[in-house]
Amino acid sequence: MTTIEALRAWAEGSYADTAAVELLARAFGGRFAGAGHPWIGTDAAGRMWLDGDALRAASGLSGGERRVLALVAALIDAQPVEIVDVVSGLDRHHLDLVLAALAHAGGSHEHAAVTLDPDGTAHLSSPGPLHPWPPAGTR
Repeated sequence: MTTIEALRAWAEGSYADTAAVELLARAFGGRFAGAGHPWIGTDAAGRMWLDGDALRAASGLSGGERRVLALVAALIDAQPVEIVDVVSGLDRHHLDLVLAALAHAGGSHEHAAVTLDPDGTAHLSSPGPLHPWPPAGTR
């Protein structure tokens, strides 16, 4: 099992944790989602998780990297983050990922919508995510 697969298994069942793992896996070519980073914990059984304190303590990062990792940390442990600081310093690609992560954390991919026909008949539909994850490999 790859590190990303193990982190996805850890995050399963939590929209916020799943959004954090996906953001980490998709941002900056996924280089912060590999084994060996101090924010990726591993137990004796090989289970992995993300550590918010270690993400916040990361050093030697660019401004954009620091911003994205701060949001990943906030998503996994619900500690406050200055959202204006996060979004104001991101390039378009990473802002797109952050918007998708926030929409996923909010559960928008599971929302239902009620529409009414002209005769008043109600229908439920699934409108999809408010802001979908961009296709892999796009920039």
